[in-house]
Amino acid sequence: MRARSESIDCLKGIAILLVMFGHVQVHNQMTDPYLYDVIKSLQMPLFFLISGYLAGAGSKIQDIRQYKERMSRRAVSYLLPFFSWLVVQHLSYVPKALRTVLFQLDYGLWFLMVLFLFTWMTYTAQLCQAKLQKVWGFWLIYLGGCGVILAAYLAGVTFLSPSLLVIYLPYYTAAYLCGLYPELIKKYIPVSWQRASAYTGGIIFLLLAATLDLVTVTGIGMLGIQTIASFLGCLCVIRLVLDFKESRWKTMFASLGQYTLEIYVLHYQFATILNPDHVIYTFWSAQGLLYSVAAFAAMSVITAAGIYMIDHIPPFRLLLFGKK
Repeated sequence: MRARSESIDCLKGIAILLVMFGHVQVHNQMTDPYLYDVIKSLQMPLFFLISGYLAGAGSKIQDIRQYKERMSRRAVSYLLPFFSWLVVQHLSYVPKALRTVLFQLDYGLWFLMVLFLFTWMTYTAQLCQAKLQKVWGFWLIYLGGCGVILAAYLAGVTFLSPSLLVIYLPYYTAAYLCGLYPELIKKYIPVSWQRASAYTGGIIFLLLAATLDLVTVTGIGMLGIQTIASFLGCLCVIRLVLDFKESRWKTMFASLGQYTLEIYVLHYQFATILNPDHVIYTFWSAQGLLYSVAAFAAMSVITAAGIYMIDHIPPFRLLLFGKK
């Protein structure tokens, strides 16, 4: 359990580093058609894979009391920071910002809202299974929720951004199944096969990132290709971490992974701290690379200092990080 926990935290650490570096590129208008495709294809899918796996592997809802308790905790952990940061960042026009973010989640901390919705759907399905004492009770609710999301997306509904839910639901669902039935994976897919397929998939992923646009969604077909590419890339990263023996590096990434929520809500606000004049650099140049490293370092130091200060003020820790 200790090794598995460290691997999961290590994956979180890698994912949040990708998020941070991706925001350095985006906020400084330095995205390139290769590196950013790789970052974008891995960063958030990894987080949803981890979240889905933990939901599938964890203890399941057994009764309405447990359902209420867990949903209350998730509301504090996800929704409280989501709305608190919205208020902090838009003090002079909170109502307008609220209207905007509810119909365009990526205007705010969208990952927290999307994860809350997936968790709500999962816990509700688990409660239904417990009440009916039938496995099909879970899938009745869960697949029904998936159908509602897809129908809303196809109908052009924008409330709570079904377009985002459709993109990330496959990762959460696939990982939930892996967490739910780990013994089947061990039984039917030997580790040697896992390694061979994961590393082969990693090569295919890099080829797709080099030849295709894995960022812009232009239709259902392209979304399917992007999803397959992300799965291949993420599975390669996961296999690498699982094969990575215990070391100081793995422990360091795992330590970072314990602060992913705090880093996520805070870091991007300092991505341009060294570029007040909004100078546009070419990433693949000496100047662009040096600036990227300096901007990442400055953002990291300020974020770490901000987390330290907020962590030591209990009311702020609760409101901004959703932690007591």
